[in-house]
Amino acid sequence: MLEVVDVLSCDQVDFKSLSKVYWGDIRNKVAKVAPRFAEIVDNLDPDKSFPLYLAYYPYGAIDADTNSSLFPKSNGGYYRLSDSDVPKDVLEHLGYSINDTPFGMVLEKQIECFVDLKNSGMTIPRVIYTAGTINPLTTLLRNNNNRKYGPSNLLTSTAGSRSVYMLPNIGDTANHTNLQRDFNVKASTPKSIYEHWQIFKEIANSEKANSDWRCCVMYFSEKWIEIINNSHSWYELKQYVHEQAWSKLEYEMYRVEYDMIFSIIQQTHNLRPNPYLADIAKHLFSITIGASPGYVPASDNDALPLDLLQNVYAESYGLKKYIPTILQPSHYNFEEDKLPIYYSLLNLSTNVFSPKSRAVSNTSVELRELEHIMNVFIVELTEKNGMCISDSIMAKIARCVKFNYYHNKIDRHGIIRPSMEMLDHDPRLRGNFNEANTPTSVFSRDAQFVRGCIGISSNC
Repeated sequence: MLEVVDVLSCDQVDFKSLSKVYWGDIRNKVAKVAPRFAEIVDNLDPDKSFPLYLAYYPYGAIDADTNSSLFPKSNGGYYRLSDSDVPKDVLEHLGYSINDTPFGMVLEKQIECFVDLKNSGMTIPRVIYTAGTINPLTTLLRNNNNRKYGPSNLLTSTAGSRSVYMLPNIGDTANHTNLQRDFNVKASTPKSIYEHWQIFKEIANSEKANSDWRCCVMYFSEKWIEIINNSHSWYELKQYVHEQAWSKLEYEMYRVEYDMIFSIIQQTHNLRPNPYLADIAKHLFSITIGASPGYVPASDNDALPLDLLQNVYAESYGLKKYIPTILQPSHYNFEEDKLPIYYSLLNLSTNVFSPKSRAVSNTSVELRELEHIMNVFIVELTEKNGMCISDSIMAKIARCVKFNYYHNKIDRHGIIRPSMEMLDHDPRLRGNFNEANTPTSVFSRDAQFVRGCIGISSNC
């Protein structure tokens, strides 16, 4: 029989198994990432009949797949709530989510929820859960509605980012052999960016690396859910959850209307682009509004053990010429973020993907066509007395956000900017001069990602 560790304080948590804690044990940790949530719960003062469970996941661990959540065993491996040997205490308090994911909060690092298209060799990042975020919100929002709208067998989530990759090429077999020797990497030389994560994962969890990177998730027992939903005295906490949900889902409520607006604009201007370019144009607005993730250069260890991986690729792999820039998915806030976020035509990550209308494509031609589509959309969205009211979020984006188009080759039309100009707008691409970045290291301007890249930045 598996066991769950009952601890007296957060300092006694077992990083290798599911640990049972109480609000008094964990409130300081919660207050650092979700201060308002902690303040509300402090006023409620839940006793020990409201247990919580902490799980620590190493980088790349699958904390939930297309079937259900996975919880760590003390002797290694993971179990599901539907397993025959699940601890009785865990089943009693978390069994409400036996075929789903229990209501929880990320306390340390990040989780990526994504669609894994193995046959196509790509992942599509759906949501990035940062420290302080709660999910799944539907656990509370659904209330007494027995209808389950979420599809199954689609989404998977990992500790840290799954849709990550090295910007410069790391497909040299001789150099990759060094990683296999030094860190016991079993994965073969990567042939695509889809394969980078598996190598990163093996390095991070190798004995030699001895990484202490862990993603911490706090799961709420069933009593929390029952009281939040049914007790008037807990209304403020329920309202907090609803506010979090509304901030994330408000755009989705109006997505159909915006899709109609984009379709009407295309019809009005007789635009007949490649269908997949029209999808990308709409997706760029979705990235800008924060509804869909874009990509940014990793600059800390929240999404992955960045320092470790960059040093390993500089020292063991032998990546000396280029800065070991790693790209990670992230949500953008055009009203607050000062640095750009990116999308690449050569790294498909739209939520829908129509086929190209032409078999032979040229990335530069597609970039120019996309730029034209975007300009038409932007003009119409900012039109006085147009379909978008002036104070709507989409009209504000059209006024305040700049879309730059990059390629490593010179564009004689003057529409596409040289990829080296990305350095002028984003210091993260210059890296830090440490063990992983010598003064001779340069930005990988010929990398696949930047050969057809759109930079999104705010002018507000």
